[in-house]
Amino acid sequence: MKVTKLVVGILMIILSLFIFFESMAAGFVNTIENKGNTSGSAGVIMAIGFLAAGIVYIATRKLTSLGGDIANAIVLGLFGIIGLANSDKVYQDLLVWIILGFIIGFGFLIWHIVAKKTNHKQQRNNNNPQNNNYYNSGNNDTPTRAQYRQNHRK
Repeated sequence: MKVTKLVVGILMIILSLFIFFESMAAGFVNTIENKGNTSGSAGVIMAIGFLAAGIVYIATRKLTSLGGDIANAIVLGLFGIIGLANSDKVYQDLLVWIILGFIIGFGFLIWHIVAKKTNHKQQRNNNNPQNNNYYNSGNNDTPTRAQYRQNHRK
């Protein structure tokens, strides 16, 4: 999960630059058309959300808590809703970035929750003293020195 968060964080920062320049172009078209469209501004807001989420993913990649994932789900969800409210026909790519933000933000949160539950179940099974015995664990590897000594004491 650490490497995935690092890679996704870097990609989100790079995508935020792309979204920003694309939104500036859409904002320029909005200004020239003079129809009152706001999709360019919504794209800039989404680019800021992607930049913030990428920085948070890189900063919290080593943490086991859910804080970074919850923060990113909120940021990408909130900025996505703002972007959806302001999207129009000038900047259709904004919908792609909003959906990608929802998938990344909520996908990582769900993935982290599921991974944390499975790790908790594994730790609970490993803490059972009956399962720590080499011969009861179903392990086919050779026992460690401590396990051998424990099982062969006179």
